[in-house]
Amino acid sequence: RLFQEIREKRGLVYTVYSSHTSYHDDGQMEIYAGTGPDKLAELVPVVCEEIAKIVQDTVSDDELNRAKAQVKTSMLMSRESMLNRANRQAKYLINFGKAVDMNELVSAVEATDAQAIRTMAQRIFVSKPTLAALGPLSQLESLDSIHQRLRA
Repeated sequence: RLFQEIREKRGLVYTVYSSHTSYHDDGQMEIYAGTGPDKLAELVPVVCEEIAKIVQDTVSDDELNRAKAQVKTSMLMSRESMLNRANRQAKYLINFGKAVDMNELVSAVEATDAQAIRTMAQRIFVSKPTLAALGPLSQLESLDSIHQRLRA
């Protein structure tokens, strides 16, 4: 969604992506966007709009199936690297106290539905975000304003 709307459709960034890091009792979700100062004032509201769509609307079956396919492909392809396999198992041992079989992970991805995504988005995006920005920032709205957009 971010790439399609923000980069392809609106041309506001040269790159945009999201990622997450999970821990045993916490985690982090981040959105990165690289843009110029002339696009900054438009960029932040559009990012907030895309987040709001996930919180408020149901993800379509087509979008969910594409996302599942992408996640599973990424997970399965990462098995080709011994370093990735070792890192993944170490992460699961630290966070969950056990190694996790790839089949369990694939089953968990398959079991994810649109309501689960919406529920998780509602949990994640109620907290006040942290913002890091570099460059000319005179057009960047305040963190409080961004937080209010996400809560709307």
